[in-house]
Amino acid sequence: MSNETVNQTIGKGSAGIEHVKIQAAETLEEAARKLRNVDVLSQGEDIRSILDDAEGRIHQTRAAVETGYERCDTEFHGRLESIESYIADHPLQAVLIAAAVGALIGMLISRAKD
Repeated sequence: MSNETVNQTIGKGSAGIEHVKIQAAETLEEAARKLRNVDVLSQGEDIRSILDDAEGRIHQTRAAVETGYERCDTEFHGRLESIESYIADHPLQAVLIAAAVGALIGMLISRAKD
C-alpha cells in the first residue's frame, strides 16, 4: 500500500467527518433560530415540534457518522490485514524494508541536528 493511497483514504475520512460536523452545526443553528422565533406565549406544541425535528436530524447525523466510521474501520482493518499477510509471506523483505526506513530516518535526524 503506497503513501498516496493512505493519504487519500485519510483525506476521504477527514472530508466526510468535516461534512458531518458542518451538517450537525447547521441543524443545531436552525433549531436555535426556530426557537428564537417562537412566540413565548405560543403553545408548547410549537417548541416540541421544533425539538422533535432537531432530534430527528441529530439522529440522522449520528447514523451517518456511525456508518462512515464503520466503513473507515472496515477499510482500515482490510488494509492492515493485507500488510500483515505480506509481512507473514515475505518476512525477510519486510525486515530489510524496515531496516532501510529506519536507516533513512536516522540519517535525516542526524542531518537535522547538524
